[in-house]
Amino acid sequence: MKRSLLLSLIVGVFLSLPAFAQTVNVAWPYQLPPDGHYNTYASGAINLGIYRDLMEPPLAVYMWSKGEYEGMAAESFGFDADGNYTVTLVSGYTWSDGSPITSADLVATFNTGYLIGWSVWDNLESVEAVDEQTAKFTLGEPSLATERLILTQNLTPASVYGSFGEKGAALKASGAASDSDEFKAALEELTTFRPESLVSGSAYVLDDVADAKAHLSKNPGGINADKVAFEDVVAWNGETETVFPLLQDGQLWYATHGLAPAQEEALINAGLDIIRNPYYSGPAVYFNNKVEPLNNPVFRQAIAYIIDREENGFVSLGESGIATDYMAGVSDTILKTYVSEDVLDSLNPYYVDFDKATELLESLGYSKGSDGSWVDGSGNKLAFELTFPAEYADWSAAAENAAQALNDFGIEITARGVQFQQHVQDVYDGNFELAIRDWGAGSPFPYESYLVPFRRYNGQGELAGEGAGGGMSFDNNVTYSGGEINLLDLTVASSQGTDLDKIKADVTELAKAYNELLPAVPLWERYGNNALNRGSLSVPENGDPIYQNAGLDHFMPYMILTGMAKPAE
Repeated sequence: MKRSLLLSLIVGVFLSLPAFAQTVNVAWPYQLPPDGHYNTYASGAINLGIYRDLMEPPLAVYMWSKGEYEGMAAESFGFDADGNYTVTLVSGYTWSDGSPITSADLVATFNTGYLIGWSVWDNLESVEAVDEQTAKFTLGEPSLATERLILTQNLTPASVYGSFGEKGAALKASGAASDSDEFKAALEELTTFRPESLVSGSAYVLDDVADAKAHLSKNPGGINADKVAFEDVVAWNGETETVFPLLQDGQLWYATHGLAPAQEEALINAGLDIIRNPYYSGPAVYFNNKVEPLNNPVFRQAIAYIIDREENGFVSLGESGIATDYMAGVSDTILKTYVSEDVLDSLNPYYVDFDKATELLESLGYSKGSDGSWVDGSGNKLAFELTFPAEYADWSAAAENAAQALNDFGIEITARGVQFQQHVQDVYDGNFELAIRDWGAGSPFPYESYLVPFRRYNGQGELAGEGAGGGMSFDNNVTYSGGEINLLDLTVASSQGTDLDKIKADVTELAKAYNELLPAVPLWERYGNNALNRGSLSVPENGDPIYQNAGLDHFMPYMILTGMAKPAE
């Protein structure tokens, strides 16, 4: 009897305890196999975007509010007496295939990255193991930007990519050109490689990928596995139209997807919170410079004067779509750190001004026809197609609003949505006239923002070989009121060295040139309207400094990996 009573009491106690969730529910769109695959270095990888950190650990995370790095896979790091960089990895951890995490993984990661054109190699001469856990990065010169490119890189296993790293190191040492047959063969072999799984060295391992969601379970030997508060992670698949109902019914707890204002209001009414964190980027109108007159900065300036960016931001993201002031290709917040107030005040804000737009178009020889349409000297209408990723609710609204403004002004625009993975490839391939793509970057260093128009969307793509069609075909050799410069060369120069005054001077020139030439017209800067279900997920309150983190340092994977994110009680 006593034993039965004791058992009943124990059961009663457990039943009265709060039921903590063991699975955290997030969301990220991914491609299903066979288009989706597990090769981190090739387009279409199922790495779950910002949640890649949960599987392939970053060396460190930059804490934006503190202005310093916090080690993750890296135990220690820094410049040595010779101006080179050393990284020592944490010890005692293993990849999900059983291999230990060592400096060999560092060497393989960066040498494989050489094959696909990682920008860190603009200033990196070699990377080699010093001991079992430490690697030395030999630099062209000490560089704060290179330090970021090293530390925010996700570690990949030598057990999977070691042979590619060896080929990258050999090609670098031989000085083989990227267009040589040897180099192209190695790149093709890498980008067509299809591992059977994604080998994880972080707290979770991807063990199932289905149409609706991907499942990650704890990786016992992985870095930070002893810190996380959840046994499993579910990443729901899809864009806004898919995740919105999941947020409504409580299956999904957090999403970074751009919600339309009406959707945001509905979720607030349902009791969800909205995190308005800076993204330091947003949508812009890109121009194919193979198409007349899109290659003319005067025409692009006219476009900027026609679109009401405040209205565009509000109809797209409500309070989270903030019109840019400086129109210089970098977040206003970041630019203030590098450019003097006098120069910022001199930049053209391109506020709506139909008279100025008319003046500019007439200076190019265009006129308004009797039907209100702008025509060239032969009577041909100014007519273009504007494409956008159909599944992005915020960018779709931005495109429709911009198209309406231009149509109302007399420039004929046909807006067309394209499947989101196809759309970015179309832009990489130069298969567009006007397109909505992103400007800026979630980085404290402006050069990363300038690489977006001058390299990524201008012939390279995100990975080497993706931009076969030349992207927007913008000539980086430009003449502007400040003289003649090569914008890509100056961008790379602004990433070099530790002399902050020199970096500020380079960024100032880039800002002035961008503002005048407008290779792309920024519409607004996105602040998050990230839906958060605090009834299921316990994280810091709005306004906490952690929410300043963005881009490669995004706060949610960091909070999951450090145990800051917990089940709600």
